Amino acid sequence: MPALQVSLPDGTVDPHDLTEDTVTVGRVSDNTVQIDDISVSSYHAQLTLRDGDYVLVDLGSTNGSRFNGQDVVAGEEHRLQDGDRVRFGKIEVLYTSETAAEQRPMPADEEPAAVAASASVPPPDFENASPFQTKKKKKDPVGTAVLAFAGLSILAFCAAVASVFAMKPPA
Repeated sequence: MPALQVSLPDGTVDPHDLTEDTVTVGRVSDNTVQIDDISVSSYHAQLTLRDGDYVLVDLGSTNGSRFNGQDVVAGEEHRLQDGDRVRFGKIEVLYTSETAAEQRPMPADEEPAAVAASASVPPPDFENASPFQTKKKKKDPVGTAVLAFAGLSILAFCAAVASVFAMKPPA
């Protein structure tokens, strides 16, 4: 019997056996498979039984659906096979079936297009590439005043010592 294994955000898996010819998936309670998550639309998708397995159709959901990592166009049919992964909004779902899955071709390798930058200007908010923040020096007027007073005191002391050494003994 085909089933959906719904992986919820809290880490639990909610299994749903698919027993009806038409199954609706969505957030509201009148769906056959209810997924109570804000990323799932009220009426998100529909599964229709054909030849022992279900066909997935997105019903124009707000956050969309993904079928084995590819975006699903609303209204477009995708035949589910054992082991297929579907994502409704942010919710991951595994489709299991007693019917053996057909062999699928490997996805084509896509070579990323490397484009040289036309200019090398850091973003306006860029300060440091280090993950560790640099400490900002804060101006402390009290500390500055204390240091200035200490410097003047040392100068006055040095002047007093110099004047003592400059004195001549009485004759």
